[in-house]
Amino acid sequence: MEMPDLALSTTGKMETEHLVTDNAQAYASFSTMRTAHYSITDAYLRSRDDVKVCLRIAPNNYLCFCAALQGRMTVVFNAQEDKWQSGQANLLSISDVEGYALFSRDKAFRMFEMMLAPAYLEQIAANCPGMLDEILAQHSCRQFVKAAPEHIRYCPRIGKALKEISDYESLGNVAPMYLDAKVREILALFLCRTEQKGCTSCHCYSPRDNDMLNQAREIIEREYQNPPSLHNLALMVGTNECKLKNGFKRLFGATIFGYLYHYRMEMACRYLTDSDQSIQEIAVLTGYEHHSHFSTAFKRRFNLSPQEYRQGEMRARN
Repeated sequence: MEMPDLALSTTGKMETEHLVTDNAQAYASFSTMRTAHYSITDAYLRSRDDVKVCLRIAPNNYLCFCAALQGRMTVVFNAQEDKWQSGQANLLSISDVEGYALFSRDKAFRMFEMMLAPAYLEQIAANCPGMLDEILAQHSCRQFVKAAPEHIRYCPRIGKALKEISDYESLGNVAPMYLDAKVREILALFLCRTEQKGCTSCHCYSPRDNDMLNQAREIIEREYQNPPSLHNLALMVGTNECKLKNGFKRLFGATIFGYLYHYRMEMACRYLTDSDQSIQEIAVLTGYEHHSHFSTAFKRRFNLSPQEYRQGEMRARN
């Protein structure tokens, strides 16, 4: 499986990279954006079998903020097992280690990774005395370090910022400035969470409620082609419709039907970019009975028809 290198931009300009692996074991895609200060990767994997992916992390001096957006994964480094599930985040230092990641059959996993250059972190640390001292000190002398001993549930404001980062391409020349602000915002909110052991300003739910709402999101993502009704979804996660609707919007920044729409459009982009299936076939794959309805929904989201989007992606790659 081809994976992006741990690297920053050396040209002084924003660089992008998109890698896809599609074989008998799994489908995986890695969309990466790099600047001189940080790189951001949206990694997605759907396994077709129980999969073990061997990992080798070369020596480096980066810290990486990671947030699991979907599914579950187990990683083992130096015989130390590390479990991830949707809704969790941490700030990590991983350098010069070998290990492996485990994925379950027919399950999707999506991870947001934000790699930060030392000079960039030191600049931030200088403005926030004491906030990063401990992990920076550990980072300098150990191979595998976690800022929080156990991965934490990220709050709704972090979830909102993660979603907003994905829209950077529409901002043109101001995208680097916008992304820099979002990177700092996410880091500040995460440090607030680890330092204060809570986040009352974010209206966070209890761990049980968070698990229930994340379970609802996983069901939507797993069954996006033919999703359950709101009533059935509430029954599936053990709550009532009112609590599910209100909690979902607060945690994920979108209504349940709005989230479903955006997730379908995200999957449509993947199919348009990474497959040669027809527009009609992609409409069915994303849950639309009629391709005209799919085309209308896609154009409402991106202001481009599916065919125009596919042609633009092909030109960008060439």
